Amino acid sequence: MDTIITNGKLVTPWATIEGVTIGVEGEKVAYVSRGDIPSTAQNVIDAHGNYILPGIVDCHTHFGAFLPYEADVMSETRAAAAGGVTTVFHVILEQKSVFERISYYVETTKRLATVDMCFWAACMTEQHLEEIGKCRERGLRGFKFFMAYKGDEMKKVGIFGIDLSYLFRGMEKVRDAGGLVIIHAENYELLKLHRQRHDQENDFRAFCRSRPPLCEEIDADSACRMAEKIGVPLYIVHVGAGGVLDIVKGFRVRGNPVYLETSPRYLMIDHNGTGIARPVLALTTPAYRPPHDIKRLWKGIHESEIDCIATDSSANHLKEKLGDGTVWRMQLSWQEMPTALPMLLTAGVHAGRMTLNQVVRLTSYQPATIFGLYPHKGGLQPGADADLIIVDLEKTQKVDAALSPSSCDYTPYEGWELKGWPVLTMVRGKVVMEDGKVKDASGWGRAVGVS
Repeated sequence: MDTIITNGKLVTPWATIEGVTIGVEGEKVAYVSRGDIPSTAQNVIDAHGNYILPGIVDCHTHFGAFLPYEADVMSETRAAAAGGVTTVFHVILEQKSVFERISYYVETTKRLATVDMCFWAACMTEQHLEEIGKCRERGLRGFKFFMAYKGDEMKKVGIFGIDLSYLFRGMEKVRDAGGLVIIHAENYELLKLHRQRHDQENDFRAFCRSRPPLCEEIDADSACRMAEKIGVPLYIVHVGAGGVLDIVKGFRVRGNPVYLETSPRYLMIDHNGTGIARPVLALTTPAYRPPHDIKRLWKGIHESEIDCIATDSSANHLKEKLGDGTVWRMQLSWQEMPTALPMLLTAGVHAGRMTLNQVVRLTSYQPATIFGLYPHKGGLQPGADADLIIVDLEKTQKVDAALSPSSCDYTPYEGWELKGWPVLTMVRGKVVMEDGKVKDASGWGRAVGVS
């Protein structure tokens, strides 16, 4: 063996197994055994009784939205490694051909990334619709449609919303190609109305009131109805409105494959920004919801209604995010990969809201399965990529943006004390983070699921 990891507790989606030894040969898991197997190895890692989890598959992020793409690949895949993320998805945003740019994204990953990368394609133009079949042949499985962002709201980052007829035609083409339709559900007409009602205000609460849960719920229902009619699987990103879970339940009962994703931010932050020193730092879309919606999401996790947890991260700099101080013009999102797992361990596992097995299911196994990467990703069975993290469930540390390798120089969680942190991250057999320090491994990452 090249590496042996001993004295760990292996966490799978279904069980936790103590006294595990994992052998790694090359980039793959060679064996998993209870107890030691006599073998020589160049490297022996003692897990010290901590938990060994499959590496996180963060299936929803945005690189290059606010900062140069290649610089983002370098810094934000390092941020991924710091948080135990071993595979990160980027949503390809192109105004012209997506298909012709796939090779660039594959090459850039190989040249600059610390962790592995996979891709979705955003569909915004007629050319994008025509390319769906060819993109699927290259391996892309997810095709994202923005039901919000009509007009100029996200023009600066190259995102343009679409109407229902475009979505309908796109769903047909994704179905024919054997792909997965991904939607950002927020009804633009209602957003426009509520924005007009609050645009004389300038605070976090006004921004949240301008994007009420009904906006999510209406577009989620419309997309589900269309997907059912067309016969295509549907994936709804960053769900924050609890009502979406109830809407989707009815479609699932009739046998329609509808997957739901939420983010740590929607499990932690309410529409008042309670507990956050500067709530505007957390501004993103969809907006944040009242506490009863947060409670509904946690219930959805407990009852397996939520399929994936992803960060929807997009790095930017504090000065540019805040801009002139007007909430309606602030840059959205931030980098959440370094704190996503500690947040789930603190507010989920330690608070009794979820188990470690559920963490593995929601952040690793199910994302890998839904997007076609399993069994190479999302598990630690023999033959899988040796992507793993060792987690010290008792480690307590305060969140400090200055300690993150991300170029994002702030976090809304600054000063929060979280319990449970990754202490080692391995990507395809190579240790890329140990004891909080990310190693120089740019160029180790590979594009997966795409040729």
